[in-house]
Amino acid sequence: MVRRNEPAAVVVVGEKPGGASVQGSGCFVHPSGIVLTSLHQVDGLVKIQVIGSDGSVHAGTLLASDPTHDIALLKTDAEPQRWAWIGDTSGIKSGAAVVAIAAPENLQFSTVTGVVSNPDRSYKGMRVIQCDLPAEPGSSGGPVFDAQGALIGIIIGRLENQQWVTVINPINNAYSLLEANKIPVPDRRLSNMILDEDEIVPEPGIPDVHRQAVEVYNRGVAANSAEEKVEAYGTAVKLLPGFYEAWFNLAVASAAASQPAKAITAYRIAERLRPDAVEVPHNLGRVFLALSRYEEAAKCFTKAVKLRPESASAHNDLGEAYRRMCRLDDARRAFQAALDLEPAYNPARYNLGLTCAAAGDRAEAARQLRAYLDTDPHAPDAVQVKMWIEEFEERSQ
Repeated sequence: MVRRNEPAAVVVVGEKPGGASVQGSGCFVHPSGIVLTSLHQVDGLVKIQVIGSDGSVHAGTLLASDPTHDIALLKTDAEPQRWAWIGDTSGIKSGAAVVAIAAPENLQFSTVTGVVSNPDRSYKGMRVIQCDLPAEPGSSGGPVFDAQGALIGIIIGRLENQQWVTVINPINNAYSLLEANKIPVPDRRLSNMILDEDEIVPEPGIPDVHRQAVEVYNRGVAANSAEEKVEAYGTAVKLLPGFYEAWFNLAVASAAASQPAKAITAYRIAERLRPDAVEVPHNLGRVFLALSRYEEAAKCFTKAVKLRPESASAHNDLGEAYRRMCRLDDARRAFQAALDLEPAYNPARYNLGLTCAAAGDRAEAARQLRAYLDTDPHAPDAVQVKMWIEEFEERSQ
């Protein structure tokens, strides 16, 4: 995990208007050279430089910031070998292992380990994660990864009156800023799942317990919130343990309600009840992907592809799992398989372009991204994609 992520870590150095120097940490979060760091480290600096783990030095400019959450994005001309995959801290628990790669003064690119001691602290009006993790001066902004290698936050610093406590800014606090700058974040919304919610009309003469289970199930279909759906579908499966539709929808609603453990259990039961239902491994893979459990996600998507080889979406999701595992050749094959099935399936075209860029094939990356815009010239991220195409074409010459 460290070998994969260390090339994403950077040292951020700057100069204050009076000439004083500042050093902090950060990490690449996009192949175009965008760096995530703490705003308090770079705010007001007249000169910013970003130093990669390979010793390369790049000028940095403030691209965007979120003062409420002390988050900043820097734009550089770097061509990172790796960039951090964005994780999700909604399900993180006390005791979880974490790894930071930071740049304390005179100890750049130091790897330190620790554990989460409280996942839900409040610090200066925002949610933070309390960790037992060494953090020396210069570590602020340093990336913190979970055991699977996903970026779960950046270091804020140690508490003055409790030197053993390090405060981590959860990556979820940066979601809005990242999305506003076209950097993908995990999608935990209900719409991300394949869902089939139709009311069931009970047949005449069925046992009372079956009728009750169907009535409660229909209340779940009609409910407006994920939490209400979880309660209704949960009651339905207690009344009728073999009710596949209720187990499946309980899993979807649980994922939407940020209850991934319950979602995984429900999907596993639904899978036993109907092993040939492609939507089960497909959805379960997306849950594992959101949890940064990429090996398990890839296994689920592989099963989905076997059950429905004509599904471009399944091939694309398998490619995304491989991409996050840095299995770039496998990712390219999966994305290409999706496009062979549906040449106009633009998510795979976009992902293939970024994967080619990560693999160093910038000419092919530009070609794929240009095809992406040809298919959808009014895409919401068209301006950013055009900039990438220009960069990739220029650097491939």
